[in-house]
Amino acid sequence: MRWTCAFPALYLDLALVAESLPMMEASHDEAAGIAVAVVLCAGQGRRMGATGNKVFLPLAGKPLLVHTLAAFARAALVDEIVLVAHPAEVAYVRAEIVTRYPLAKVAGVTAGGATRHQSEEHALAALRPRIEAGAVGIVLVHDGARPCIRPGDIDALVRVARVYGGALLGTPVGADEVIARIASDGTLDAIYPTDGLWRAQTPQAFAAHALLAAYDRARCDGFDGTDTAASYERLGRPVRMVRGHADNIKVTTPEDLIRAAAILAERARDA
Repeated sequence: MRWTCAFPALYLDLALVAESLPMMEASHDEAAGIAVAVVLCAGQGRRMGATGNKVFLPLAGKPLLVHTLAAFARAALVDEIVLVAHPAEVAYVRAEIVTRYPLAKVAGVTAGGATRHQSEEHALAALRPRIEAGAVGIVLVHDGARPCIRPGDIDALVRVARVYGGALLGTPVGADEVIARIASDGTLDAIYPTDGLWRAQTPQAFAAHALLAAYDRARCDGFDGTDTAASYERLGRPVRMVRGHADNIKVTTPEDLIRAAAILAERARDA
């Protein structure tokens, strides 16, 4: 189903709380078909301080992005990978990442947009014919800058998305942590209890038909979501939280890159 712009805007404030979401199951047809992982790598990562895209930085002997893609290649329940690159870097990704490294399951590279939401929309546009034909049943969206994602967590997410329609990885906020809101003048405005609060991660996984409809509706409404779940929720669809691991970090600073190297080195020693 494709939304038209004649519909009024619909905004729903649905909390992503792992234990309180209703047990709404996706229909069998909605989640049938292969699982395609969309890996976003169109951002430039200015906080890293690097001269180029941070996903190309060396990490444990390979570009950071290669570690991310390798995890999805090892995930048993992911059938295909689509990369979304900065328009000026599509040729580089094809030549220096996809061709140079033996990355199973990578089906193609498409150009991203000006925002994360637009990059996701471009990926869905590339997948639209197969989604509408029923060939693609699940779409996962993942930050290319999260190279420490575990294949087992990816598979767990796909299983939940096939049942409930929408799922994302996360970890609970620790009981010893404090969540505070700061006023515009820099003073403490409020402190929140952490019970029931989780940190959302990627990947996030959704029934493909429903996700496509959500992005069609977002385009009509002029909505630009901060993550994939934000657009999916707006149609009144619940998202299940799947417990992941704290070491599924997003590399945004030089310190994160050092930490990611340590995580991968520890795994290599334990293998």
